[in-house]
Amino acid sequence: MKFEKAMRKKAKLRLALTGPSGSGKTYSALLVAKGIGGRIAVLDTEKGSASLYSDVADFDVLELEPPFAPERFIEAIIAAEQAGYDTLVLDSIT
Repeated sequence: MKFEKAMRKKAKLRLALTGPSGSGKTYSALLVAKGIGGRIAVLDTEKGSASLYSDVADFDVLELEPPFAPERFIEAIIAAEQAGYDTLVLDSIT
């Protein structure tokens, strides 16, 4: 066995925020995304509620309508990646 020098590696953050309705999950997610920096996208399944926080951070939004099939989430994630967003907030996946 051999120890090696620790090196900082670039890794993607995957963070889930849970709580009851009105507890600040969307607001907190946007603050975290703003702190990370870069371009932010929000996938909103909550009838446009994420846009209520447009004063918290600069972000683009995709309002997803039912049905909320996993394939539609995957399509949206791929679209955000292809568009060059640094952070994607999924609000919400329940």
